[in-house]
Amino acid sequence: MKKEILTIEDCSAISYVISSVLKKDYTVTSVGNSVEAFAQMQTASDKDLIILNIPDSNSDNMKLLKHMSSSEVFNKIPTVVISNSDDPSLKDQTVELGASLFLTKPFDPVYLSDKVKDLIYENGSVPPKKRKTLFHLNIF
Repeated sequence: MKKEILTIEDCSAISYVISSVLKKDYTVTSVGNSVEAFAQMQTASDKDLIILNIPDSNSDNMKLLKHMSSSEVFNKIPTVVISNSDDPSLKDQTVELGASLFLTKPFDPVYLSDKVKDLIYENGSVPPKKRKTLFHLNIF
């Protein structure tokens, strides 16, 4: 059974890239905003990892991360934050709230895939066999 990942990303192109690189090994559910994410999280708290876009410290997605950090269920799920901002204080805030990884856009999808694998399988479970594949993305 595949591990499950929830992505919260408002940019459809980035959401597509994330899903494309991860869907071979994981079940990926993508939503566009924190309202959809909150609804998804209420019905499916069994996610193995969450990827969350946080554009700035005042965003709704930052409020969602704060909510997740105070939740007995969601504070145990590894969270990857992706942001347009390279503001060190935003990174510090997200890490203090429990983010496992902070990436600045643009990011390397293969690096993200490797880090996702590390985060999901760091508890000692066995990852799927590593496949040597190149990631090709044709947007046009």
